[in-house]
Amino acid sequence: MIVRICFINPPIQDFYSTSIRRQPIGILYIIASIKSAGHNVSFINCHSPKKHKLPIPNEFSYLDKYISNSNPALSFPFKNYYHFGLTFQEIEKQIKSTDADIYFISSLFTPYFQETDEIIHIIKRLNPLSKIVVGGYHAALYPEYYLRNLDVDFVIRGEGEQSSVQLLDSLINNKDLLKVPNLVYLVKDEIIKTGKNNIRDINTMPFPSREFLKERDFKMYRTRAVSMITSRGCPNRCDFCTGRIIWGNSYRVRNIESVLSEIYECIKQFNVKIINFEDDNIFALKSRAAELLKELYNFQRIHDVGLDFTAMNGISIEQLDEEILNLMKQAGFGELNISLVSYSEQLQKIYGRPFNSQKFADIANIAKDLGMNVRSYFILGLPGQTKEEIEDTINFLKSLDVKVFPSVYYNVNTHKDQWKMQRSSAFFNETEHLCRDDLFNLYNGIRY
Repeated sequence: MIVRICFINPPIQDFYSTSIRRQPIGILYIIASIKSAGHNVSFINCHSPKKHKLPIPNEFSYLDKYISNSNPALSFPFKNYYHFGLTFQEIEKQIKSTDADIYFISSLFTPYFQETDEIIHIIKRLNPLSKIVVGGYHAALYPEYYLRNLDVDFVIRGEGEQSSVQLLDSLINNKDLLKVPNLVYLVKDEIIKTGKNNIRDINTMPFPSREFLKERDFKMYRTRAVSMITSRGCPNRCDFCTGRIIWGNSYRVRNIESVLSEIYECIKQFNVKIINFEDDNIFALKSRAAELLKELYNFQRIHDVGLDFTAMNGISIEQLDEEILNLMKQAGFGELNISLVSYSEQLQKIYGRPFNSQKFADIANIAKDLGMNVRSYFILGLPGQTKEEIEDTINFLKSLDVKVFPSVYYNVNTHKDQWKMQRSSAFFNETEHLCRDDLFNLYNGIRY
């Protein structure tokens, strides 16, 4: 039986975007697994470099006083609100041409749920008999929303590779859906959740199907780049992290030989110059970190290539020291992205941070001495923070003479009415200690 399968990566609407979102590595991994199982797949990557300006939605009306504010301390840092990617008219045209039997749609980030919703509405209108499967962080958090409100057929609430393959097998061959892991669906208005079961050996997975990307999707920093992961999960238990929703509590690493083989494929097939590692915690094990970095260096010498390595998702520093940083620099890491979250020792304990401020300072200073570009991050507006604590955090980071970037706190565990505003660009969440004026004052105090 031939089944037409289509994957869709939705566009996004926001005040800003980044090119890294055009390489949906999670979707590409699942496509590769489905192809390996013998199925034909199409892919609509709706997130493209195209953008067009939109009126700012009514949900952001609370920002009006800041958007028009001439006071630099209270001015909104973004000029316009945009639709990034294919228009919904273009998406509708592509969906119509696929005429797929089963659609897999990503719902990764909570504030962009409406973009996913619109794609679901288009499919329902054009192909009402097709099956719709939704996965990603937001779908895993709120499966009932998709099943009850949007009449989606299935939600995958964990890793999607084996779940998608087994789901297709069950649908095609009329097998028991209860045996498909990480699945949520409705039976006579009853929510059915199957057991969670992620892949134990991630080395068994085929490389992501990057051949489905367009030339435009490889452009980053005016050169060619790919995103890659060498591990899944994180052994830490930071309270605000949502990674465990998909990856579970385990930390699984790939064989270094497999990582190097994927890098070689990306060089030969896609002519890339930058490898961006998107691991949640790429250097969680010091011995593996040292081995990986040494092999990355040796790989370039053997193949006579020069690569830039980055980890824009950030590197957790608990296993970093002078040895690892030297190996990073030698291997080709010119930049170090690290997050303190908060200078407060009390908040570090409350939120389960695996290192303290002194460790952070030590790592930043060593990296600077090695000539690395150190980009430091902290969370602005974290529940429990006071204005004084944030000022202490900013002053501490500035004293290290590193670049400082605030990430405005957002909360995805909230009511649907607030989903759209849960993004760093929205300055939405006020606390008992911080009003919105405080957030803007502190944010802009770093910029000016």
